[in-house]
Amino acid sequence: MLKTRVFELYPGRYRNLSELADAMGISVSQVYRVRKGQKFINEKFIIGAIEAFPGYKLDDLFYVAPSGGQNGRRLGMSRERARQIAKGSPTPQKPDLPSKAMLTINDVARLLNVHINTVRRWSNKGMLKAYRIGSRGDRRFRREDVNSFLKEGEID
Repeated sequence: MLKTRVFELYPGRYRNLSELADAMGISVSQVYRVRKGQKFINEKFIIGAIEAFPGYKLDDLFYVAPSGGQNGRRLGMSRERARQIAKGSPTPQKPDLPSKAMLTINDVARLLNVHINTVRRWSNKGMLKAYRIGSRGDRRFRREDVNSFLKEGEID
């Protein structure tokens, strides 16, 4: 579980938790909830802590504590992602699809910004032409068909 030292450090820099919340750019209630352990530390809290304590490293502000039986909980972001945010690195870009003639169902879903089941449904209805390949009958889509589908606007 991700823990913070922000509450140990703020008395030397801020008069109260309200000032700390203002400096972090988050609500006072979120600060109180994190302090009481009612809310997990999220990306917004980490960014705010870095802004409120500019002279401190990420490792000085946050640490990983033993979870005490909460092994399955997700923090919502990795420590490496928190470091990227602290350094001002942009969000990792998804690589562009190579200009291949035949696209997988995942490629098409990513291009159209829909779920793969939606692409399957459109294929089953005949709205989007698919070619079945292999013994499993995997679907492949021609890029030209996907582009013409986009131009026609046949999305239901």
